[in-house]
Amino acid sequence: MRTAGLALAGFLAAAPAWAEFTTGDALVIGNARYGETATAFGPDRVLAVARALRLRGQEVEQLANGGSDAMQQALAGFIAAIDEGETPLIVVLSGQFVPGDSGPALRPAGREVSEAPGLSLAAVLEVLAQSPRRAFLVLGETGEGTGLDALEIPEGVTVIRGPADKVAEFAAREMAQPALPLEKSADWYGLALSGYVSDDLAVLTHTEVRPPSEAEQAAARDRIALLDEAAWQRAVKSGAFQAYLDSYPHGMHAEEALQRRDGEPAVSPAEAEVALALDTGTRREIQRNLNRLGYRTRGVDGVFGPGTRGAITAWQRKVGAAPTGYLDAAQVARLAKDAATRGPVVSRPQRLRAAVSAQETATWNMARGEQGLLAYLGRYPKGAYSARARVKLSNMQRGSGQ
Repeated sequence: MRTAGLALAGFLAAAPAWAEFTTGDALVIGNARYGETATAFGPDRVLAVARALRLRGQEVEQLANGGSDAMQQALAGFIAAIDEGETPLIVVLSGQFVPGDSGPALRPAGREVSEAPGLSLAAVLEVLAQSPRRAFLVLGETGEGTGLDALEIPEGVTVIRGPADKVAEFAAREMAQPALPLEKSADWYGLALSGYVSDDLAVLTHTEVRPPSEAEQAAARDRIALLDEAAWQRAVKSGAFQAYLDSYPHGMHAEEALQRRDGEPAVSPAEAEVALALDTGTRREIQRNLNRLGYRTRGVDGVFGPGTRGAITAWQRKVGAAPTGYLDAAQVARLAKDAATRGPVVSRPQRLRAAVSAQETATWNMARGEQGLLAYLGRYPKGAYSARARVKLSNMQRGSGQ
């Protein structure tokens, strides 16, 4: 999925495509750790806000206590997930806001005062301006003298501001309630509104949405696992193990990070897997076993990349093992045993494609813009893609003010 004019060089990877009823996209970043100070919008609050939005069909990119690079990657993942015509666009940022080259910026988290550039609010607002009247920037403030009063808000963008603890509660509760008037809900928490505001403005307008499917939840977990692993690699390279723990207190490498931070010798899960000396054939069999059990590795090539690591992590969570993304000898044996009792897994998209005629699929693939969607619905009002077509059509019409 891409939106014209929203390309950003150097982004980590496109976020996974979600299912038919996805109604918008969101980015949630909470930087609560600065030096020895921890504020109210930490990892638990980030998770709560992201979960509330996902339950309402939003595709969410999330990050807690991110450095400069991690925040840029999170923004890039958010941009990459935006589909043309999808609304609303929601960005929730909390932490210390400092002056930057192009105006206020969200300061990177860290134990020391950082000279690294923060996340520019001007860059965020430029993205949100692509969806006028359905774009929301929510700012949770800590400290004083942030300069946010001088923020230049593009036409059609709504900015919601307030103390970090109030914003965290608002974003996880009232903001995620469809059709709740924004002015009323923001007033309950003492939050300030600026930019585009109207009497009937609500952050979420869809009421007929459903919680994300297991596949969508797995995709979200995979994305978090990728960011977790990237943060761990930075920690290993720099020795900043506390920075990793600030972002991922319950992360895949939390136990090892604690040991290394405190100077204790440790054998990492990665090192333990290396000691198994798995050859290419064994690695391919592990990938096949994971796929048989319903955990997509995105390839059976003997290379344990992000797809395989994410599949291992998801399987480990399912069986109650530590979600490290790396295998020990007992887990390799258990995978083989469990997979032997299962046949090939046919995914829901595969079943759907098998049941849909080639002609309908071709019509859907050609459905570009409002006229294309109307043409598809006119021909297949109860077709396999009809629900998705209606959501996209509704988003387009609402975005154009119809």
